[in-house]
Amino acid sequence: MTDKTGDLMDKLTSTDSPEELDKYLEEIRNKYPGDLSSYIKAVLAEKGMSTADLQKKSSIDRTYIYQIMDGSKHPGRDKIIAIAIACGMTLPECQRALEIAREGILYPKSRRDSLVIYAINKKMNIMELNGLLEEHDLPVLK
Repeated sequence: MTDKTGDLMDKLTSTDSPEELDKYLEEIRNKYPGDLSSYIKAVLAEKGMSTADLQKKSSIDRTYIYQIMDGSKHPGRDKIIAIAIACGMTLPECQRALEIAREGILYPKSRRDSLVIYAINKKMNIMELNGLLEEHDLPVLK
C-alpha cells in the first residue's frame, strides 16, 4: 500500500498487451483490496496489529469488530473513522477506507471533519478526538 497512485497510473497506461494487463491486475489484487474488511486487514498487517488490538483501541464492541473483519457487517462513517484512528491510519489511508465503504471522504469545509482530519494528522486517540469534538459542541464518534 505504499505505491503512489500516479506511479500506478503510469504503469497501467504504459501497459500494451492483455498479458501485461493481467500481470498488473494480479500485482494489485492483494496489495490494494477493494472491500473494507480486506483493506483493514492489510493496514493492520502493515502496522503489526491484531484485530484484538484494534478492538481495544477503537472501543468498538468485540462482536461487532469481528463481524466487520469477516465482512458480515458494514460499519458507518463514524465506526470507520474510529477504526482508522485506532490503527493509526494516515489521512490518505482513512480517506481510502471511507471511499471503499462508500461513506464519503472527510471534507475540510466541514467543521467536524476538519477536527477529525486534525486528530488523524496529530495521531490523537479516540478519547482525545471526542474531547476535541465536545469542546467545539460537535457530535462525538458513535
